[in-house]
Amino acid sequence: MRQAIVALGILLGWFALLALFFWATRDSDRSVVAIFMFSLAVVAWLGAEAVGTWRAQIWPASAMAIAGSLSMGFGVSMATPELRAAVPAEALATISGVAALGMLAFLVRFRLPGLVSPIITFVVVALFLGMYGADQESLARVEGLSARGILSALMNSPLWASAFGILGLSAVVLARRLDLKGDDFGVASARPLHLIGAGVVALVVGRALAIYPFPSDIVLLLTVWIAAFYWALRINRVAVLCAVHLALMKPLILAVTAPTGWRPDIADWSAIILIILAFDLAVWPRVHRLSLSLGWTLGPGGRVPRERDGWVWRYWPYA
Repeated sequence: MRQAIVALGILLGWFALLALFFWATRDSDRSVVAIFMFSLAVVAWLGAEAVGTWRAQIWPASAMAIAGSLSMGFGVSMATPELRAAVPAEALATISGVAALGMLAFLVRFRLPGLVSPIITFVVVALFLGMYGADQESLARVEGLSARGILSALMNSPLWASAFGILGLSAVVLARRLDLKGDDFGVASARPLHLIGAGVVALVVGRALAIYPFPSDIVLLLTVWIAAFYWALRINRVAVLCAVHLALMKPLILAVTAPTGWRPDIADWSAIILIILAFDLAVWPRVHRLSLSLGWTLGPGGRVPRERDGWVWRYWPYA
């Protein structure tokens, strides 16, 4: 808890410092701002060396990694007159791409598993903005502010869908390998890989099955919906179950409602999301207990979770 509070304080302090500096230099040359940003990135790296390497405080080091990488991204976006003249969407793409590379450097140097998910998200944001910018039609295809949600807007062709499906499946395979054979760092890194990889694979599979005629599409989508329980129970992660079900939600609901002519609006979709999450969280403890009794659920290292591992392990593992 103390580390989390310190990490939050670091990020809030970074935002406050940026706001104050931008206000103080609003009429100054942007190259001065770029130098300040690069200096912040260096300070963040040194701070991560202090708390991450010497004191092994993972969360404060992760906060410094995020702050330092974003500072580097801002610095690069203002480093030259050409970059400073870019439209906001292009500037954000530059910031996101550079920040992802910076976080990757922090991840490799300090072994910070909490950076895996931000790295993937920033890469996806940079890719989306680099391709489409602020195009309203493309933004309308985004299904939530997450890596999976943004990738949904990029899957407008079989080629892109196939590419992301292969990458998502590779992430799932790597995550399971880290589960079974990785150290503590590997197991922690597997969590976001499982979550994002399974969500992307489900997104691709859902769109592929949606092209089948009624009612075959419903049967196939429901089959994958049920299969998500088997996989989530096997790897002992309720968050993966929710991610897969949310990815399958849109094609399944549209397949069911298509014959009636009803099209859900944003309020309907919000209600459906809440119902799905409530259902998964309500059912999970019961099916998880059954899976444990059958020996289907395997935790890190291929071990069967034990009763004495506690309530959190038995019911909400790796949420």
